[in-house]
Amino acid sequence: MMDRHFEDCSVTALRLLETVHGHLGVLAAVALLHPAILLRKGRPLSTGARLSVVLTSALVVLAFATGLYIYPDYRSSVRAGLFHADPTAGLLFETKEHLAYGVIATTFGAAACALLAPRKSHALRRAAALAFAVGAALCIITVAMGSYVAAVHGFGS
Repeated sequence: MMDRHFEDCSVTALRLLETVHGHLGVLAAVALLHPAILLRKGRPLSTGARLSVVLTSALVVLAFATGLYIYPDYRSSVRAGLFHADPTAGLLFETKEHLAYGVIATTFGAAACALLAPRKSHALRRAAALAFAVGAALCIITVAMGSYVAAVHGFGS
């Protein structure tokens, strides 16, 4: 009886983290657009623009980290059921994982390019804007895939 209670609590906590992860992903997708817009003209970074780059990057890292945190439990308790329920959704999840790595790598590259560019280097900041825009597009696709997968089969399904 007591083991079942702890198991239920564990599933509830994982469902909550799964939901938080999804919401952070949506916020990250939207947030990535902000530095892309701010940097598009290549002007030197104001304090606000620098803060936008840093906070956006932190949000992307947080979304990614929550996914990494729940992945071992996902792999052991959800993955097989997902592939059984809908093999296409299972493959979409695998694709989503790879795209998420693309989002984090693009974000790190864009942030480094924006924050470390010399004051007169407009081209580097425009390149950072493009990288943030690409990161946003990848993140939107990742979120869409993750939402579909979670609707098919998630923790506690």
